[in-house]
Amino acid sequence: MMMPENVKFRYLEHTADVLFEAFGKNFKEALKNAAIALFNTVGKADPKEEVTIETAAQTREELVVYFLSDLLSEMDIREMVFSEVNIEVLKEAEGDFYVRAIVKGDHVLPMESVKGVTFHRLKVEQKDEGWRIQVLLDV
Repeated sequence: MMMPENVKFRYLEHTADVLFEAFGKNFKEALKNAAIALFNTVGKADPKEEVTIETAAQTREELVVYFLSDLLSEMDIREMVFSEVNIEVLKEAEGDFYVRAIVKGDHVLPMESVKGVTFHRLKVEQKDEGWRIQVLLDV
């Protein structure tokens, strides 16, 4: 399904948890928009402090879950809510995926408690019109 160019992500109906799709013209943009959807779920914050996040995985699917999980963990550890992400490095090689990103946020209370990022209902797809990542957050 082709989304309008200005749509970065959308929430889908789910009975108990948060399910969303993130879109991009390439995998990097879709991954960035998945991170923004996670941030938007957790809360609102000004981009005051920078944090570097690095994640490695063997597949794109693992990279999505591990990266979003690392972002969630850093928000918990630092007692922050992130609001912006800049993916500086993205390595996409069979069996060797890596992302390094600079995220920005502030020390504010989250609006939603996200317990984890799951593999359940995870989809990472490349279509003619671009990439789509579907993620289920355990809240």
